[in-house]
Formats: sequence, C-alpha cells, structure tokens
Amino acid sequence: MAIYSIAYDLFQPQEYQAFYECLEAFPHVHVMDSLWLVQANEEAGALRDRLMPLISGGDALFVSRVSQDWAGAGTQCGEWLNAPERHQALASRSTSA
Repeated sequence: MAIYSIAYDLFQPQEYQAFYECLEAFPHVHVMDSLWLVQANEEAGALRDRLMPLISGGDALFVSRVSQDWAGAGTQCGEWLNAPERHQALASRSTSA
C-alpha cells in the first residue's frame, strides 16, 4: 500500500457525490478543501483513471505518491500520517517507472 495526495478543482460541487464517495472508500484524511490523502494498493495513474469518470470536463485532478519526506502546518494530516498503520505505506517504494 502507498499514500497518495489527491488534489482537485471541481467547478460544479453539487454534482460530485460519487467522486467523494470513491475517496471515502479508501483509508483517508481530508486535509484541506480540495486535498485528500488516501491509502491505496493502486498506482497514481490507476487512481486518476478511477476518479476521472466521476468529475466533469474542465475540472482538474492531480494524484501524487507521498513519501516519508513531508511537512504540513495548520492541517489535521500529521496524526493520520504518523499512525503505525501508515508507516509501511510511506516506507514502501513503487517498482514501476
């Protein structure tokens, strides 16, 4: 498993219930208005491909793997990232290029 940062700009928020339900299906923390951290067995591209059908044209989506080198201020993600069940996810490395 790995930890991914998912950032987005959605322009019609009332139409995105399935998008949010998909994010909530993963172990997650909602870090800021348009930023979530999720723990998943998938690669970044696979997560993007899973989420893209759930947003509208003109919206933006960015998925990036989180490493052990992270920093934050004024968010609730530190406790979530530092939980023992996340240690392996942050330490593991992807083998795909």
